[in-house]
Amino acid sequence: MARRSQNNRGRSNPYDCSVDLHGMYSQEAMELVAKMIASHPHCSILVIHGDGTGVLRNAVRGALMSHRFPAVRDYFFGEDIGAPGLDGATVVYT
Repeated sequence: MARRSQNNRGRSNPYDCSVDLHGMYSQEAMELVAKMIASHPHCSILVIHGDGTGVLRNAVRGALMSHRFPAVRDYFFGEDIGAPGLDGATVVYT
């Protein structure tokens, strides 16, 4: 589920938008991430993949590390920057 963060004071999510991949198959999740990246230029996207078995986390992070999404300017692993969800999230900057 993709959603735009609310632009209000005291918001808990400092990112422009977020996408939650819980319950998706890897291919479906990667298609949604690609769509989010393509449709949200110049944004910060919180990708919530969860930490469960690591299938979605590995798919998202592997695609980012292999430069599969040319529109991505930068990305950070949640655990490295204290993002909500820590290793269950990745932050993407387009």
